[in-house]
Amino acid sequence: MKRAKRDKTERAYKLGYNQGLKGHAKERCPYHETEKRGLWMGGWRQGHAFYVAGYRMPSEMWAVGGS
Repeated sequence: MKRAKRDKTERAYKLGYNQGLKGHAKERCPYHETEKRGLWMGGWRQGHAFYVAGYRMPSEMWAVGGS
């Protein structure tokens, strides 16, 4: 059975969200196309807001000894 192709716009948002959640700079956006860049930045803003609020990725919590 063939897999359905991923929605590239959803993927751009998720990649931006993960970069923001990890505390990366918004200048690391890999997209130059207006639509995908906008979605990536929207995801980055959401993820970065969580990062600033103190939320971290589960792997980072274990690395620093969080519970």
